[in-house]
Amino acid sequence: MKITLESIGKRYDADWIFRGISAIYQPNNIYGLVGFNGSGKSTLLQIISGFVTPAEGSIIFENGNTQVENVYRSLSMAGPYISLPIELTVKEVTDTHSLIKPFRSGYSPEELLEEIQLSKHKDKQLSKLSSGMRQRLALALAIYSESTLLLLDEPCANLDSHWSDWFNRCIESQIADRTIVISSNSQEIELENVTEPVLNVSEFNP
Repeated sequence: MKITLESIGKRYDADWIFRGISAIYQPNNIYGLVGFNGSGKSTLLQIISGFVTPAEGSIIFENGNTQVENVYRSLSMAGPYISLPIELTVKEVTDTHSLIKPFRSGYSPEELLEEIQLSKHKDKQLSKLSSGMRQRLALALAIYSESTLLLLDEPCANLDSHWSDWFNRCIESQIADRTIVISSNSQEIELENVTEPVLNVSEFNP
């Protein structure tokens, strides 16, 4: 999916978060967003997802005849503000997700859990898992979903070095036919595979 941002700005009441952001995101590339805490990285990522409307400027999605209200069909996303249902088991969450948004070719729910070493925990409620386990599951569900737009907000939060390396291997192997945007608090490990210049949202704060 190709996405074009034209002079995007966002404000809440009279307070502008950022203004004048223009960028083009193309398939088969990985893009990075950085900036100070509160600079608007997560807000910009949600604008790119189509879930948040900019206060000024325009966003154009090019994926056939995709309209903004249908972007979710081509999107998978993970971030701190997106919670998995902790009252369900790992298997219930994975199976339900696969019914709503199928996994990419070569991955079944069972293979996904094997990949992130959660097979033996499949019957546990998510509330019983560590934060790192829940993060791995959230990332795997987003990365291995059949989507042309993949948005990840602080993906390596709660991951140790081993699983941060796993994250980067996954991203590198799953880039084909996808537009990937990663928002990071300047963690080099999260932006290791970025293929294009990183956009610093702080530079667009009023």
